[in-house]
Amino acid sequence: MPQTVNVSDTFIHLPIGVLTPALDGNGPYGAGNHALTTWLDGATLRNVSDTFGVIVQINGAIAPKLGRVQGFDDGGTVNLELFEFRITQLAALHQTLFGTWVATQVQDVFYAPYMTRWAEDLPGKIGLYVSPTWSVDLYYLKTI
Repeated sequence: MPQTVNVSDTFIHLPIGVLTPALDGNGPYGAGNHALTTWLDGATLRNVSDTFGVIVQINGAIAPKLGRVQGFDDGGTVNLELFEFRITQLAALHQTLFGTWVATQVQDVFYAPYMTRWAEDLPGKIGLYVSPTWSVDLYYLKTI
């Protein structure tokens, strides 16, 4: 059955094929809390609201599978391994009409690299918590 798609949704929820990752030049981000409203794209300062998601990458020589608890793996599509150590927590925040900030999407990141697309469009702020001893780089997904 055909499905109707709103024209504005087509422009706001772009297909992954037209997005490209760009390194946030303000990073790497070390342990602790970070409230991000802008990011550095080369020499240009951009708003996080101009992005469509983010890739979290470990910065440094930390094993990407640290904390892995082995489980069933068929070598294909089924992998039931678990990760115990949270590397980061990533939150997309939107501002209400009353000026308060609310988290509309929260992702706990247990392995890297990790990619997420924003569930709600145009976040005004990104909340990032990096666990102690970790350091991460962010690659924002932007249009080509």
